[in-house]
Amino acid sequence: MKIGYFQCFAGISGDMILGSLVHAGLEFEDLKAELNKLNISGFQLEKKTVVKNGITGTKIDVITEEEHAHRHLKDILGIIEKSELSATVKEKCSKIFTGLAEAEAKIHNTTKEKIHFHEVGSMDAIVDVVGSVCGLELLGIEKIYASPLHVGSGFTKCAHGTIPLPAPATLELLKNVPIYSQGINKELVTPTGAAIITTLAESFGEMPNISVQAVGYGAGTRDLQIPNLLRLTIGEKKTSHLSTKDSIRFGGRGEVQAGTAVMIEVNIDDMNPEFFDYLFSRLFKAGAQDVFLQRIQMKKNRPANILSILVHHDDLSKIAGIIFKETTTIGIRTYPVTKYMLPYEIKTISTGFGDIKVKIARLGDQITTIAPEYDECRKIAEEKGLPIKTVYDKVKFEAQKILKH
Repeated sequence: MKIGYFQCFAGISGDMILGSLVHAGLEFEDLKAELNKLNISGFQLEKKTVVKNGITGTKIDVITEEEHAHRHLKDILGIIEKSELSATVKEKCSKIFTGLAEAEAKIHNTTKEKIHFHEVGSMDAIVDVVGSVCGLELLGIEKIYASPLHVGSGFTKCAHGTIPLPAPATLELLKNVPIYSQGINKELVTPTGAAIITTLAESFGEMPNISVQAVGYGAGTRDLQIPNLLRLTIGEKKTSHLSTKDSIRFGGRGEVQAGTAVMIEVNIDDMNPEFFDYLFSRLFKAGAQDVFLQRIQMKKNRPANILSILVHHDDLSKIAGIIFKETTTIGIRTYPVTKYMLPYEIKTISTGFGDIKVKIARLGDQITTIAPEYDECRKIAEEKGLPIKTVYDKVKFEAQKILKH
């Protein structure tokens, strides 16, 4: 899977995203051609190479003719809907602006339909959002991830007067996102940048396991004590932390792959146990490798459960967010673990019940495990009124006969 990782050590804005995409290999003319599908006039893109603290990056400027344009959400969604952009781009852009409208509405105590966009409703903001989504699609980036965001501090002027940084709407968008500020008395994360990254990013944290293909630097306008750049790393995400280089031999029979993961543990003694079913479902959908409970006795002899979740390193932030939202805990603990796994494959076997998937694990040349797919066996058992163990055993027996040949 091709992914992009945004390292936001100097914050993030719409023009910085555009610059990072172009610097990473997006053809500038292709970007302009996609933006022409908006079917609106009054803007043009300019590209230039800049150097920030010795690092070369690309600066993209959106030059517009309008001044102080104010639009409602319906106006912007109308522009997007009437465009010739792809359905996927339209959906993502509309989601970004809707999220921005909801944040602004909450700050100003109104509704998203009534909110009057000022800076973020201008032509350059529309181009930044649409260009960012189009650029990611043109580069074939399927998912994006981001580091914690450096937000800056101080005050800035806007249509409503002088406001604190991060701007209220920006901070509203950044709920449940890791942020920090380290001595830069400037706005580093703009509302547009926050809306784009919080809508599109899968999670915020350390860089995922990735085979790097391209790197791009998108430049901001100001010169700061730190490089005012947004770094984009593009590459193939490794779907597993296991590597054939990390292996051991058991009994001289064959290699077992070894790799690292993270174990999350939470002690829970005050939650309705009916909620665990829903929680497990959410955790597995978010990428958890395993989820299980252990009974324990806590202080004052309170009965409780240890909730354990095994996750990939790059899913840690996302999984932790679900735990804090869906359980009563106020803290988690994590530690690295080493996993040893047999290589396995999924095969479809033709049986008397039809085609059914089975998992086949091997140690060297020897098959050690044949496991029919539970959900498929359950469906057959329900349809035919048979005990599930009868279906499971018959499928396994037929799979063994086929695999021997």
